[in-house]
Amino acid sequence: MTANSSIEQLSHYCKATADSQRLQILRVLSKESFGVLELCQVLQVGQSALSHHLKILANANLVETRREGTSIFYRRALIHAEDPLRQLRQSLFESIDETELPVDQASRIRQVYDCRHQQAKSFFNKNAHRFQENQDLIAEYSHYSQCIDDVLDNESIASTATAIEIGPGDSDLILTLANRFHNITAIDNTAEMLEKTRKKTATAGKDNVNFLVGELHDHKGDCELLVLNMVLHHLASPINFFFEAKRHIKSGGCLLIADLCAHDQNWTTDTCGDLWLGFDADELDGWASAAGFEQGQSLYLGLKNGFQVQVRTYH
Repeated sequence: MTANSSIEQLSHYCKATADSQRLQILRVLSKESFGVLELCQVLQVGQSALSHHLKILANANLVETRREGTSIFYRRALIHAEDPLRQLRQSLFESIDETELPVDQASRIRQVYDCRHQQAKSFFNKNAHRFQENQDLIAEYSHYSQCIDDVLDNESIASTATAIEIGPGDSDLILTLANRFHNITAIDNTAEMLEKTRKKTATAGKDNVNFLVGELHDHKGDCELLVLNMVLHHLASPINFFFEAKRHIKSGGCLLIADLCAHDQNWTTDTCGDLWLGFDADELDGWASAAGFEQGQSLYLGLKNGFQVQVRTYH
């Protein structure tokens, strides 16, 4: 990189950071990505003004975009090792993160999460009867079940362990867990989906599964294994889930996530209620690290329909 281009980058950086509104945007994007309208709500600023600020931040490589269906989400840009302004950007982000998020902004962020959550919950309430059929269009459990079996074998978790599965639905994974462990809790925020799980376990003669309508934070107690199978891309805030999971997993325990790698199949939003179009492996690792997890096993499986499944563990 030439000296002139480095100076040009520094000029864009200085311009971008010399405005309190743009610093507030970077504060809000500390651990989360938001759409333009969501940021307008959180910051109480007009769309035109916000778009202007985002353009300046993008020109300075301080934010980057990610397309989710027809929506574009903004997040802080990753800091690359070869970036000549790497130390400057890192110091900026650290300094911003040391400032306290205003109470009103924090409240409006929770409102955004609630809106996302209700969107997903509404979809499942309306489509519980056909959700598994739609889900199988993307990734039928039988296609990657062996990957999960292999990962669980390698974890060597005792059969006396307590396991929790979030959003088990009609998948056979809950039966796999019930065969391996003595005490299972199935958690779902819609009664209709949890009833499908209840019927599946009853038909299989499994009496070691407890059922909870609600969220993970409603569960009293901790566990040695926490499982999400094709659920993370339905959550309002995936990164916040990692922090919540850390509070519920015993020391030495395991978080197991099976989900889609990042893709561009927009139809999954309407057909399957997906809020996020899969995840990059580095994205999951970054969120896990921020929550205090260490990376474990990683398996990847390409499907004939073009989707790719990743099975990850964190400790």
